[in-house]
Amino acid sequence: MLKMALAFCEDIDYTDRILEQTKDAYAIEEPHFDWGTCYDVTLQDLRFRCVYSDDEMRGIIRTCENIIRELIDIQDKGYTRERFDNVDHFDNGGVNDRILSPLEVFTDFRTDKLLDYIAELAGYTRVAGAQYMLLAAPDMKSAIYGVFDKMLDDPEEVDAWFSCLGFLIKAAMSMHRVEVSEGAEEKAE
Repeated sequence: MLKMALAFCEDIDYTDRILEQTKDAYAIEEPHFDWGTCYDVTLQDLRFRCVYSDDEMRGIIRTCENIIRELIDIQDKGYTRERFDNVDHFDNGGVNDRILSPLEVFTDFRTDKLLDYIAELAGYTRVAGAQYMLLAAPDMKSAIYGVFDKMLDDPEEVDAWFSCLGFLIKAAMSMHRVEVSEGAEEKAE
C-alpha cells in the first residue's frame, strides 16, 4: 500500500491537471453557459449532461481524491477482501439485490469521513433533499463500493487507482445530471 499512498500523497496537487483532462474528454460547446462548462459524460450505461463551474469541479476532484485516500486508510487498517465478500448481502427472494447489496457492504466499511465526503460532494454538485437522499447519495455510495472492490483486488496497481479516481469523478458529476437518451439525440438532429 505504500506505492498507493505515495501516488495519492496530499503534497501533490493533481486537481488542475485532472480538471483539464476532464474538460478535454467531456466538455461540449453547446449549450453554452457563461458560469460553467457543460459536460457530456457516459458512466457505465448511463449517458448524461451536467454543468459545473471550474471551482465546483476542483472541489469534486479534491473530494474524490480524499475518498481514495480514505479507502487506502481503511484497507491499511486491516479491512480485507474476505471481510468484504462475507458481508451479508440483502436478499430479495433468493437473489442478491443489485441495488441494495452494495449499500449493505458500504455500511460495513464506511467511516464518518466517507459520509462527510459524500455530503461535501452534494454541495459541489448542488443536490439536496429527496434527490440527495434517494438518488445521489446511494449512487455515490455504490460507486465507492465499486472502487473499494477494485482496490481490494489489486491494492498496489497505481494505474487502476487513477482509473478508479476518474470513475469516482464521473459518479460525482452524475449527482446533478440530465440523462441523455439516444432517441432524443436523433430527434434533435
